Amino acid sequence: MIDIDDLIDEASDLPYGEARTLLLEQALRHAESGGDREQILAVRMELTEAYQFGSEPAKSFATFSRCVADFDADPELFDDWQTHTLLWQYKWIVDSMRDFPQVPLGRAHDALAEMERRYREAGAGLHAVHAQRCMVAGHVGDRAAAEEHFHHWTITPRDEMSDCEGCDPDGKIMHLAALGRDEEAAALAAPVVAGHLTCENQPQSILSCLLLPYVRTGRHAEAAQAHLKAYRLIQALPHYTSNLDLHLEFLARTGNENRGLEILQRELPRLEERASPHTLMSFLAAAGLLLRRLEELGHGDLAVAVGAAETSVAALRADVTGRARELAVAFDTRNGTLEQSSRIEACLTAQPLVDYLPLVPHARRVTLSGTAPQAGQTAAPEALSTADTLPSVERLSPSSAEASPADPVVAELGRLAQEHAEAGRRQEALDLLAGTRDGSLLFLRARLEEPVVAAHTLRAARVALRAQGDLALLATAALTHGELLRHLATNPQDVQDVAPDTTPDELAEEPGSLEELLAAYGEAAAVSRNPEQRAVAHAVRGEVLVAVDRPEEAAEDLIEAVALFTALGSTANAALARVDLAAAYLSTERVVEAAIAAEEALGLLEPGDYDNRVNAQWTRAHARRLLDEREAALADFTELAGQYTEPIRAARAWEAAGMLLGELDRDEESAGAFSQAVQNYVDAGARDEAGTAMRKQLSALYWADQAKAALDAVAPVREFLRTLDGEQAAFELAALDYDEARMLLSLDRHEEAAIRARAAVAAFTALDLEDLAEAAADLLEHLEQPDQD
Repeated sequence: MIDIDDLIDEASDLPYGEARTLLLEQALRHAESGGDREQILAVRMELTEAYQFGSEPAKSFATFSRCVADFDADPELFDDWQTHTLLWQYKWIVDSMRDFPQVPLGRAHDALAEMERRYREAGAGLHAVHAQRCMVAGHVGDRAAAEEHFHHWTITPRDEMSDCEGCDPDGKIMHLAALGRDEEAAALAAPVVAGHLTCENQPQSILSCLLLPYVRTGRHAEAAQAHLKAYRLIQALPHYTSNLDLHLEFLARTGNENRGLEILQRELPRLEERASPHTLMSFLAAAGLLLRRLEELGHGDLAVAVGAAETSVAALRADVTGRARELAVAFDTRNGTLEQSSRIEACLTAQPLVDYLPLVPHARRVTLSGTAPQAGQTAAPEALSTADTLPSVERLSPSSAEASPADPVVAELGRLAQEHAEAGRRQEALDLLAGTRDGSLLFLRARLEEPVVAAHTLRAARVALRAQGDLALLATAALTHGELLRHLATNPQDVQDVAPDTTPDELAEEPGSLEELLAAYGEAAAVSRNPEQRAVAHAVRGEVLVAVDRPEEAAEDLIEAVALFTALGSTANAALARVDLAAAYLSTERVVEAAIAAEEALGLLEPGDYDNRVNAQWTRAHARRLLDEREAALADFTELAGQYTEPIRAARAWEAAGMLLGELDRDEESAGAFSQAVQNYVDAGARDEAGTAMRKQLSALYWADQAKAALDAVAPVREFLRTLDGEQAAFELAALDYDEARMLLSLDRHEEAAIRARAAVAAFTALDLEDLAEAAADLLEHLEQPDQD
């Protein structure tokens, strides 16, 4: 026999959407066939909520009406919580009535009057009633009434029927923003923006409402962050269709038309399937604005894919604009005003608020200038022997062009030295340049020398070139110096492999420190007039800073590199710089930017670029996890586990996947992921990590209601952990004692459980882990109670 309560509980564990709704509809059919009025009522109230938050609000009218009729027929059927819930759901129903033009406006007013009567009879306040009246008045364009109800809404104390403190400001902010009272709107939203108040709809809804007020008040950084954070939250909720129009309008009016087009193509099919008419109308209008801006920028013929269909920007604009206007007419006909048509036309004809608002720092636009060399400056020597030894940054190779030196003697020496070098007479070229103090000749000499000696010569060349004011060649010398120092740092054999005629003075100093390397790239970026050189210098300096765990500094360089490479049209190099930038963002807790940079990199990298692709995906996976996008993070970690060719990296991906599966209450799968992690750690020879994954696997089995299987495996895991040394092994043994105590308790083996709990208390105490020791002590106290015998 089917248990209705079990079906309700099972549905409650699912996110809002089709699966939850179908399960509750099944429960309702069984309840109605059984004739149990209390069960029928319980399921209908759950269904009203599921329809509302599962993007099917029209279906909630019927279930709600049946519940109201049942209440009026037999109030005793409802317990206190169900009575409260019924009154609470009035807000949803009145709100939804505005969204369907086929629902007469009089019916909405009648529902409002009935809502107020029932609230009064129940002894509830009218705070929520004033809110609904304000929104209905605003919807039909009665500004005076809207302002009056807004005043009452504001001064009436909150009560048990008020929206939560996160949602209540939503409507107020929309009202204030419509009147141009943007500063008040921003101040009202502060607690939600700060993250203090969250719920099913927050903070994404309030952040969306703030987009245009933020831009109009000059809070550009806050606007960018609000868009990025809110849209990621919305994108992760398939049932959530509200607020997307606000994002399209924001992007269309801040120079972010390309991102707006991406969102339009992604979201339009979802809204056409799920959104209410009013939500769809608003989205279509914002889409019309966005597409108009693209046409004005000359992209009217651009191909656009919407679902399986392909069209052009111009054709899609005509379609969405026409449909938005048709829906507005339907609402105005219902309302007896022109308010909705007026709003739609205002949106369709809206003008940009700013020329361009970068959504992330690396998206800023740069103007390229100064690519030509100055007259009288030295050409970089080519085809010289040391050029083969110097590190080539194959993925980031700058072009350099310097003019001839002004001094004819220097020019002649340089010409002769280069002739010798090209003819294979390296030593003759070096002899010719011996003792020179000219920066250009020192640079030429360095290109002929062994790496260690060349590093010292390049240092001297840079000093001379600064004094000579030869900034173009100084930039090239600095970049070359940085590349050589990095080569020596990663190829220590070249430090030992020195020519026999090298003098003691030339070997007196180390070939270069990390700070000297960073300074060389920094100088190249600072003095070069060649944007490609600057991009390379910033990119490599940022890459080095990431490698030495200085992510804040790295981000500054890499932001510049991405902007410059993008301006140069060097898509491949911009993608590579984004890989490092994503890692720097993640290490500095700029999680949204990290996710975006990694996603952009993955979209631009070549399919066969294994190293960079897995690095970018690893960063994205961690960013998604920190953003609580757990399903997406799990997909990344699982895919990475299958891609990695190195066991240690595969093990770490499996372990991360196991943790996420546990958080998602998919404990049996979690145990399987930890099992994979164990095997890969063992293959990699990482015994300590293998021991940790073993213990986590047993814990996952316990939570998967497989305590007996977990308990059977405890002994070999304990034996393995005892072969390890160090504090981590001691912690894992303590945690295993605690986990085993819980397993034994679940199997009603209380005396054995108490022994393990007692051992856990002692072990955690010895490790100074007070919170864990206290948790183990609480478990022990529970086990030692008389009624546990």
